[in-house]
Amino acid sequence: MHEELSPQEILAAVAEATRLREGPEGVRSILRVIGDRREMTTRQVATAVRLPLPVVAAVRGELTALGVLERQPHGVRLTEQGRNLAAKLFGSEVSSNGTYEPQAAEEMAAFAERLREIAERRPDADVTLDQAKATPLTLARRVSYFDRNDALAGRRILCLGDDDFVAAAIAEWTVRQNARGRAARPERVLVVDCDRRIVEQIAALGKPVEARLYDARDPWPEAWRGRFDVVITDPPYTIHGAELFLSRAIDAVGAKPGAHCFFSFGHLDPSALRTVQAALAEMGWVVREWLPGFNEYEGSGVLAGISLMAHLILADAPEPVIVGRYDGPLYTADVRPVVRIYRCQGCHAQWEVGPGTRWQTIAHLKRQTCPLCGANRFLRTGQRPAG
Repeated sequence: MHEELSPQEILAAVAEATRLREGPEGVRSILRVIGDRREMTTRQVATAVRLPLPVVAAVRGELTALGVLERQPHGVRLTEQGRNLAAKLFGSEVSSNGTYEPQAAEEMAAFAERLREIAERRPDADVTLDQAKATPLTLARRVSYFDRNDALAGRRILCLGDDDFVAAAIAEWTVRQNARGRAARPERVLVVDCDRRIVEQIAALGKPVEARLYDARDPWPEAWRGRFDVVITDPPYTIHGAELFLSRAIDAVGAKPGAHCFFSFGHLDPSALRTVQAALAEMGWVVREWLPGFNEYEGSGVLAGISLMAHLILADAPEPVIVGRYDGPLYTADVRPVVRIYRCQGCHAQWEVGPGTRWQTIAHLKRQTCPLCGANRFLRTGQRPAG
């Protein structure tokens, strides 16, 4: 193997030599599946990575010529140089089958309990920004899912909006993995959010995470263009929100076939979801996996407090549907404005909350308390269209 080449240069060289349309990400997936000291046939590898057999055979040939793989009686396995390369890419430990299995239920629960302490530091949800905080168990489930899909180790990760504190959960995952002797950590984790409270609180956590103020309505900064491998986003659950945030995600990863996006989104009606899926295809995002009911949220009655998780992979020649500044409708209140009605738990007076009323959100009403009795506990009893 050419020792002067970096791991990323090796992946790029093999992808170019084989004209692999999946690019370096395709080569990386093959190496990860073969794993540490695992002998696999070319057909087994092709099945695992979902690539045609001749394509995998061509990549195998290039990796063998570079000294990364060696032939065995029943397939190929990593050489010592190949294991060193895998350690640099994926961490010091790769499982016997080249993938990372879901954590056991008790381990997930323990991780979620640790994340609960972090979750308690999150600011109150601002419903005008369609915020709803994921449960600690959902955060643990997300990080485990990212790990299983090779989206953490050595990756440059962008959290495009992060009222859930996913970035902090990833940082905590890194600590746990290092304690196990698996030196697998992201290369970079950047959070961008338009809510200053979130940016300041994430920065105050002291985790190895960058946090910057950014409004997705603004054009994507040139300094960040094409600088990321993975985007994690949970945008406003509107068609415009999906289009805007997934367009910015393309700006963040650039024209990089195989780049990852983990896209959480609400279970909208079939017509709305069809429009979102059409926008995905138009932009160049391919659905690798679509998991209904993956995310659960605290104290959220909207959409039953759950949302789906979509693992998206970028195809070649991507085209964002939104470029430059965006000033159109974005949040749920922009698209379907409603006034919600709350009953005071103290005096039973009813108050309206929403556009055109005295209080824009229930949080505002709670802070100012009931004008009649001073109580700050309210029960939602109904709603009406705004205007």
